[in-house]
Amino acid sequence: TSLRIRPICESFFTKLPTSEMEEDEADKLLPQQREEGHTQRSSCDVVKVRNNVGFWLLGLCNNFPYVIMLSAAFDILSKVEDESSDPVGSNSSVDYCQMQFDYCDGARVNNSGHYPYRECNSVSTGVILLADILPTLIIKLSAPWFMSAIPYWIMISSCVLASSASFVIVAFADSTALVLFGVCCASYGSGLGELSFLSLTSFYHKSTISAWSSGTGAAGVGGALVYAGLLEVTTPKTALLIQLIVPVALALSYFFILTKWPEQHREQPIRSDNSLHSSTEQLLSSVGDDEGSINTTISRESPLQLKLSKAKQVLIQRIKLLPFLSKFMIPLFGVYAAEYLINQGLFELLYYDNTHIGGLCLNQHSQYRWYQVIYQCGVLISRSSTVLVHIKQFWLLSLLQIMTFLLLFYESIYTFIPSFWITFFIILWEGLLGGGTYVNAFYQLSISVPDKYREFAMGLTSVADTSGITLAGLTSIFVHNYICNRAVGMRPSSSCPS
Repeated sequence: TSLRIRPICESFFTKLPTSEMEEDEADKLLPQQREEGHTQRSSCDVVKVRNNVGFWLLGLCNNFPYVIMLSAAFDILSKVEDESSDPVGSNSSVDYCQMQFDYCDGARVNNSGHYPYRECNSVSTGVILLADILPTLIIKLSAPWFMSAIPYWIMISSCVLASSASFVIVAFADSTALVLFGVCCASYGSGLGELSFLSLTSFYHKSTISAWSSGTGAAGVGGALVYAGLLEVTTPKTALLIQLIVPVALALSYFFILTKWPEQHREQPIRSDNSLHSSTEQLLSSVGDDEGSINTTISRESPLQLKLSKAKQVLIQRIKLLPFLSKFMIPLFGVYAAEYLINQGLFELLYYDNTHIGGLCLNQHSQYRWYQVIYQCGVLISRSSTVLVHIKQFWLLSLLQIMTFLLLFYESIYTFIPSFWITFFIILWEGLLGGGTYVNAFYQLSISVPDKYREFAMGLTSVADTSGITLAGLTSIFVHNYICNRAVGMRPSSSCPS
């Protein structure tokens, strides 16, 4: 009878398919057997916490390089341009908190006379975003179809090496091309890591999804805050080299904190959820019917034909999942396209003169970095929210994000928001919407897809947010150039010089 208690914990140690013991069966156990069951349950709780901590750290360390590169984007581009050319319309090394600017007739002027002015880099930070996301997109589009043949330890080791290389290359880069190559290395490591770890959650308790999402949110806040803080006391080069501790922590989290499981069971994820929607069951029942008919046919084929037929069968099953997955992918695509249009197309243009925090002047570069910090705070809060609330209609968050983009787009042109702090909290709202869509989409997906399809579904759905970010990177370049060619509008609280 004690063997009937063991499956309660076996799923966390061996990662085999199991189910919870029925309560009425537990009532029939002898006192000694109940005590054994309680002991094993306690062990299970320890393992569950250990795995949740492991996935939280993996989310933190995996997204850290990606966030650092975006937070440093404005500084990276300015560093490369400083020796060759000034930003459009001005010298980026000037501290505009020390100059007096005002507005007259809808254009920004200084105290020496009328001078239409907008401080822009000649290249949008969207270029850094593209370098930071295109390798990820390529990986996410291709890897889900064959990654089951690659051991996880190889993929994770590749992530560690790529992330380490990215910090070193960008820190010592002296040209735009080398900078972009280093950013691409960070993108490769983070993209492969996200795909691997999201797929890996299908072999652990469903709480690991929330732990992973919370960790990625913490990476946003941690990365943006650490970089902004380090820049107050050191150089960008030193700040980037300090981050080399992050890939080391990722390796330690995977190889020493997560409980081990046999990879020969990768086709059999452990979770068994009974909360499938009827539409999901109806859709996937047709996949099962094809599977049975194909198995009958291939049983009489040669080993080579058997492998080819099996591969064809798996491909057909996965293609049939695409219509169902679209209801998760479309909102993710929309929310991330709008989100990163704001972050990389508008952040550097949403700046306010004479802005101070506790006597510390925030110039354009500082405001850009602190926008990244408050945005990531919103992401962290919402990505950690599933322990309290689940949002099934997460597509509404995507619509709200598009409205937020339109608001800030018009603000960057017409400058009608009078205070830096109002914009600051709008960006916090933006982060809440983005993180909320991400965590709720993947949570709902994890409880809606049968075990045998979950690893593939989790990996492929992550393509949606990456595709949205890629579109945002391309579009933000044109948005940046369009706005930079316009004169700055007059803020409501401004007055013209006499």
